[in-house]
Amino acid sequence: MRVCSKELSNLSFTIPSGTITGITGHGKSAVLQMIDLLLPLRGSIYFDDKKKTSYNVNQLRQEVVLVPETFVNQFLIDNIYTYFMYYITYYQLKIDNARKKIEGAFKIVGLDISNLEKTFYQLSDSDIKLVQLALAFLSNPKVILLDEPFINLDVKQEKKVVRILEKLQDKFHKTIVIASSNSNCLYEYTKHLIVLDEGTVLTEGPTETIYFEDPKIISRHIERPEIVEFIDLVERKKGIKLIHRKDVRDVIKDIYRNV
Repeated sequence: MRVCSKELSNLSFTIPSGTITGITGHGKSAVLQMIDLLLPLRGSIYFDDKKKTSYNVNQLRQEVVLVPETFVNQFLIDNIYTYFMYYITYYQLKIDNARKKIEGAFKIVGLDISNLEKTFYQLSDSDIKLVQLALAFLSNPKVILLDEPFINLDVKQEKKVVRILEKLQDKFHKTIVIASSNSNCLYEYTKHLIVLDEGTVLTEGPTETIYFEDPKIISRHIERPEIVEFIDLVERKKGIKLIHRKDVRDVIKDIYRNV
C-alpha cells in the first residue's frame, strides 16, 4: 500500500503487503483515518497498485477496516448479535449466511458464540476488543488497521490479540497496521515501522533497524523499547556485540555465552 498526502506535510510512505506494520509518533491516529478513507485526502492512496477514486471508494471501504482504540456504539444497539446484523445491512456486506459468518468471526477471535446474546455492557474490556476484531472480519478485509489495540489489556490478553493478528497475517496474508505509542509492543510484534513527526515521516524501515539506529535521534521522537535499551547498555558496558533479540531471556543467554 502506498500513501501520499498533501494534508500532512506531503507525507508519503509504503506499507508492505501481508506483514504487520507499526506506526508511531505524532499524528498516527489521523494517518489511520486517512488510510481508512474517513478523512478527505488531497493526494493518492494505492491498494495493490489500484488507486482510490470516487468510483471505487465504497469497494475499498470493505477491503480496509479500522479497529478504533475504543468501541463506539454507532448504531445505539445494545444486543451484540443484533448489532452485528445491522452492521452487515448498513455497510451492504455481501454475505450469504449472516449467522454463520458472525459465529465464524467469533470463533476466530476465541469468543464463545453464547456472547452473541449478551449486551456490550456485560463484556469486559478485553472481550470488547475481541468483539471489535470480530466485527472487522465480517467484510473479509485485505487490510486491518488497529489504533492502540493493547490499551486496557493485561499481558495475557495482549498476547491473545497478537496471536490472532499473527494467524491472520501468516495464514490469510492479511496486511496488519498497528498504530501505537507502546514501543515495547511495536518492537516485539511488528516487522516494519513508520515513525511520524509533526505529520511527516521521520523514518521507515525494518522495526529492529529503526530502534537500533542513532538513539539520540529516535529518543527525541519516540521511546526506545526496554529490551533495546538493555542490549545497548550491555554492549557499551561489556564491549560485546549482541544479536538483536525480541525476548529478554534470549538476550540473557547470549550474555552468558559472551562473558
